[in-house]
Amino acid sequence: MRRTRFALAAGLAAALVVGALALHGVFGSPSSSSPSPPPALALGAPAGPAITIGSHPVGLSIEYPLLEHDLGGGPCPPPALVAAIRALGSPTLRIGGDSQDETAPAATAAHSGLSELPADFWTQVGCLERETGIPVVVGLNLAWGKPSWAAALAAGARAVIPRSRLSFELGNEPDTYGVPVPWWNGRALVDSRMPWRIYVSRARALEAALGPGASIEGPDFASGRWSAKVPALARTLHLQSIDAHYYPLEGCAGRDDASIAALLSRQIQTKLDERVGLARDARAAGLPAVISEANSVSCGGVRGVSDQPAAAVWAVRMIVTALRDGFASVRFHSSGGPYDPFVVKASTLTARPLYTGLRAAAGLLVPGGVLRAIPGARALDGVAITNPDGTQTVLLSNYGARARWVALRTAKQARLLSVLPHAPVLASVSVAPDGTRLRAKLPPDSFDAITIEAQSGSST
Repeated sequence: MRRTRFALAAGLAAALVVGALALHGVFGSPSSSSPSPPPALALGAPAGPAITIGSHPVGLSIEYPLLEHDLGGGPCPPPALVAAIRALGSPTLRIGGDSQDETAPAATAAHSGLSELPADFWTQVGCLERETGIPVVVGLNLAWGKPSWAAALAAGARAVIPRSRLSFELGNEPDTYGVPVPWWNGRALVDSRMPWRIYVSRARALEAALGPGASIEGPDFASGRWSAKVPALARTLHLQSIDAHYYPLEGCAGRDDASIAALLSRQIQTKLDERVGLARDARAAGLPAVISEANSVSCGGVRGVSDQPAAAVWAVRMIVTALRDGFASVRFHSSGGPYDPFVVKASTLTARPLYTGLRAAAGLLVPGGVLRAIPGARALDGVAITNPDGTQTVLLSNYGARARWVALRTAKQARLLSVLPHAPVLASVSVAPDGTRLRAKLPPDSFDAITIEAQSGSST
């Protein structure tokens, strides 16, 4: 089966060329009066490993207090929240972030800098899981060093969520993300870099508190401070997946260098190389690698950048890059800031442009599909996907300020879907081939998908 999928994807991508096409309209033949087009760019066949898309390539992450707010006051969440999550393909939901190391089970004695969960929290989460079918990752408090809290949180989650859809995460960014993190040293809550030996001791204690058979992911690092220790840590903690955080732009401590131009640049995608070593370590250990928390700009995002359509273009590009680089999933974080994919008020949900991009990615990245990179694309990063039903899709990123034409050698019907940097909507159009060639124009700064249905004719 894998060999057949490879042949289909290779045949499609090898036929991709930039033809002599007119720049009037989205499709059409050049007129005799049109100026000569620039030299054609021929894209080669897919190369490198064939990557099978997993069950949940697009995921969500949310802080404890924000999820508590979004779930509302009833035993079950608002229908609008359920519908929004279902539309993303029932993605994995990771509950955590900075708040997980400030969270204790219900009825915990009051401590400064600590919040306890409401008594009905897990009942509401359980209803969300039943209505959406989402896998849930429960972030556990490692900073305070209380294994009994981990056991209590796990018991609450297990009472309402099937074990097959429940995992646990040991702490949040224990390696620190740029600045020291708070942790309880046995006498007081301090702000300093947690020593490695204390981190390992506490992680082992939390794992023991969960009991045998628990599905655990980690180490949830956000920097390179302990990255060399990841392979040994995976063996020490018996992790089922290896995860890390990723924010390409800095928004903390008053930094304001985040911009739409930076978010749309090709260079922004190369920053993911900082995390590729973790994916390599995971493969060596026989484990999947996950970006467990991500978004455009750290520290909640930047208004005017993270909440704009450009964030949708960046997100789809980043998911595809992460899959190509060996990650199984990317979970987009919500913390009550500008980068949240959606906002819930009472029973009303307002989707931001980022959500539109995530929905597009969820529809294009079909579980079981086989993805291979297309080399030599130069200004057009590209991958080819062949789905289990034979549907073929080419995903392209136009980083240029001008539109670019592409052509496929095919006699089949196709559909062009574009994620645009200036409008929070998806542009979709049906494309008919002209003989044995299908032509499409990629808008400036866009992410584009050309999908050819398996049943609509024969390819040449």
